[in-house]
Amino acid sequence: MVPREPQSTGDNEERPLVAPLAGGQLGGRVAELAGSFLMDSTALAIGVFAPDGALLLANSGMRRLLGHAAEPGRLLSPSFPELAAAGPGGEAPIHRGILHFGDVRSIAHSLRGEVWRLGEELLILAEFDVVELERVVAEVSALNSRITSLQRRLVSEQKALERSLAQLRATQSMLVHSEKMNALGKLAAGVAHEINNPLAFVRSNVHTLGESLGRLFGAYQALEEAALRACPAGLTGVAEALREDADLEFLREDAGDLVKGTLGGLARVQQIVKDLGTFARLDQAEVEHSDLKESLESTLAIAGPALKSGGVEVSVEWTDLPKVRCKPAELSQVFLNLLINAAQAVECRGQGNGRIVIRARDEGLRVALDFEDNGAGMTGDVLGRIFDPFFTTKPVGQGTGLGLTISHKIVVDQHGGTIAVRSTPGAGSTFTITLPKELVR
Repeated sequence: MVPREPQSTGDNEERPLVAPLAGGQLGGRVAELAGSFLMDSTALAIGVFAPDGALLLANSGMRRLLGHAAEPGRLLSPSFPELAAAGPGGEAPIHRGILHFGDVRSIAHSLRGEVWRLGEELLILAEFDVVELERVVAEVSALNSRITSLQRRLVSEQKALERSLAQLRATQSMLVHSEKMNALGKLAAGVAHEINNPLAFVRSNVHTLGESLGRLFGAYQALEEAALRACPAGLTGVAEALREDADLEFLREDAGDLVKGTLGGLARVQQIVKDLGTFARLDQAEVEHSDLKESLESTLAIAGPALKSGGVEVSVEWTDLPKVRCKPAELSQVFLNLLINAAQAVECRGQGNGRIVIRARDEGLRVALDFEDNGAGMTGDVLGRIFDPFFTTKPVGQGTGLGLTISHKIVVDQHGGTIAVRSTPGAGSTFTITLPKELVR
């Protein structure tokens, strides 16, 4: 339907804007109903405006479009001055195309419509374009999808940052541990070196003292025999008195035992120093073909006091294993961590009832070591977290929660091996380490 200006007919009657569909009263009723429908419609915007833009008549759609704020919206493009200068119109609209409505700050709506001139007034007819609405809905949907994607990406990046933070903390702990171990190794090597020097001359002196005592006793024996052969009465009596007063036979046997015991003790000290040096291994290459049994024995010597104080029985079931290309100093630290943890786990058994069994076996391309204890065991939730940094079941101040984390990194990350655990609450735990015979870089 195209509205037209009122025009005079031959009978000087006005032509209606809505042509009747039927004559008479039916046509009038149809026009009345159609007009009522258009005035209530919100899908179409119909309004009559004065040349200066003042609203004279509006249906529901136009009122919704303009709004009811203190500063209502208005037609921004084309403007009313532009429409007033567009000419008389007549049988065609003075504007057909996109109409932009809004306020002085922004465009709120763009609609497809027409502008007709009715005398001095302007009739604006516009409709909400379904295609435009679908485009806007699609854009909104795309924006929502993008926002959702960005939110997911943000959550993912947040989790990645949390993982990075955890890794940084673990790395920091490893660096601190590495520095401590390096300092401990240097200290152990320095102590071993410093002990070796006096130990060497003490052993030498004790050995020389034993030989000197032997020569002294031999000289006294020869002097006594010479005096007895000469048979001077006074000299013989003096010799017998000296022998009885000094208890020469006891002194001879006791001096020998003292020298022998001292040399044995010094040999043990020397072995401890050797084990300390083997454990530190600062005088050896970082990566080398190493005998794991030697590393384990030196570790057992270092952990010996802690194991003995708890009455823990340690047995080793060792088979012949080839040398493994590894970092022996790092593996010694792993062995020590497992032994100390096992010793603490078996404390629940009471003094003298704790047991640790170490087994070794050759698995072809790999070697495996089991550290089994009869301690308290672990529950499933604890098993799932034992390698997490800073996780510990020990009381505050008695554990850092880094021992097994560091052991896992040494075995898995540095040697390409595996470390697994089986545990039964109340029965004990078994840690199994597998190592490739050739270090994988």
